[in-house]
Amino acid sequence: MSDTAGNTFLVLAFATSVLVYLWIYLWRQGGRVGPKEWPIVGSMFEVTANTHRLHDWLYEYMRKSPTGTVTFTVASNRFVNIGRPDNVEYILKTNFPNYIKGPTNLKRLKDLLGSGIFAADGDVWKQHRKIASFEFSSHKLRETSTDAYREHAIHLMLFLETAVDSQKQVDIQDLLLRMTMDSICKIGFGVDQHTLTPELPDFQFAKAFDTLALRSADRVFDVFWKLKKNFYVGKERQFHTFLPVVNAFTNDVIRLRRAELAKLQAMGQTLDRHDLLSRFMTAKDANGDPLSDTVIRDAVLNFLIAGRDTTACTMAWFVYVLCQHPEVAEKCFQEIQEVFGEEQADLGQGIERFYKFGKLLTFESLGRLHYLHAAISETLRFYGPVARDGKQAVKNDVLPDGTVVKAGDMVIYVPYSMGRMELVWGPDVLEYRPERWLKDGCYRPESPYKFSAFQAGPRICLGKDTAYLQMMMTSAMFIRWFRFELVPNQSITYNVSLVMSIKNGLKVFVRHK
Repeated sequence: MSDTAGNTFLVLAFATSVLVYLWIYLWRQGGRVGPKEWPIVGSMFEVTANTHRLHDWLYEYMRKSPTGTVTFTVASNRFVNIGRPDNVEYILKTNFPNYIKGPTNLKRLKDLLGSGIFAADGDVWKQHRKIASFEFSSHKLRETSTDAYREHAIHLMLFLETAVDSQKQVDIQDLLLRMTMDSICKIGFGVDQHTLTPELPDFQFAKAFDTLALRSADRVFDVFWKLKKNFYVGKERQFHTFLPVVNAFTNDVIRLRRAELAKLQAMGQTLDRHDLLSRFMTAKDANGDPLSDTVIRDAVLNFLIAGRDTTACTMAWFVYVLCQHPEVAEKCFQEIQEVFGEEQADLGQGIERFYKFGKLLTFESLGRLHYLHAAISETLRFYGPVARDGKQAVKNDVLPDGTVVKAGDMVIYVPYSMGRMELVWGPDVLEYRPERWLKDGCYRPESPYKFSAFQAGPRICLGKDTAYLQMMMTSAMFIRWFRFELVPNQSITYNVSLVMSIKNGLKVFVRHK
């Protein structure tokens, strides 16, 4: 046989072997539910093509799975996506020590969130959790929160009143983000930002923070993000542009509080503030030393994303839902009228009516708005701010549905998919129906492993009650006095970010009730 013929034979044999291997590889996947897996790259191509609609793409596979579990790989990273409540309970509670945030998540989030409570594990997480829990369990925090939420909700009402008069469209999501920014800065850090004023001042920190949250989420399936970061290319360049803006804001907050603390100490006095920043300022580490500015910076940013973004984005989706379901808005309004009844008799007609109505809204009185509570929870079922949350397996394991987990796998529970799965919620799962949360007219919570908008187990959200407090107070106010109409021809979809905001905002016209 000639050399040419021999080489041709080798090439054909190699090509045939590759084709047979690929055929066998794909044939073995015939019975599984999930994207096609290719050698070496896994499902990278399909994942990349669907990154912009990641949550819906994943849901399309998960709803077809008998167990609600879908696995795929991207390069060497294996992702196990779960949607069955017993699986969720297993990783968030039953075998909690085996499912941590993990080094993979920490590397992706470190630039923005550092070693704060949402990215940390072990002793660091326990320290942040312990310090914050003291503040969240404080009766004083509830009083402070109620006053601040009322104050800033009234600021929003005053802005909406001008929007009615001008008949101009507004971006309600932007207004809500400004409102929650002002309130979390007041409650969490003891500073006033005044971003929700008639001038709507440009707040560079918020723009920078939102951009970096998007870029942090991009890193999940981008196997080249470290390379891009090191060479300052692509979207990774934005970290070099915006991270200094974020750090400058937090450093200023910390610097001013340290100066205040030093001044009081020089006068022989102690810091008498009730906010998260003060808790971290006066806390000690394991060696009995004050926490460093870096640790406090990380704490500030972690609680900022929890107190600002999650609540504002949920309320924005709630406004969208109310525009789609005016009958729900009307039921909420009728409930408000029934609960507060004659107390509203002398509210007046001018802007003073907002202040007088606001005084009626207390933690106790809001607790009687069961239908409103149900409507917000039903919104969270569909549009929870954290659409997917990943843990990393420490050791090999087997989930309750029989799925094999290997050490290093990312095991992700997916609230966005769970909220739409018949397996979890029954045949009317796609119907927006607040009544599913009511029993004999009273609000009835669901298991946190079924309704995981606030996570569950040892890492359950510390601010769940205060989040509902702000959402219900603000919603009660705007439902009582206003109605919203969607600006036509908007494309309403989501950002794939750390928090599921509405992409490009939510434009509405504001009308009087």
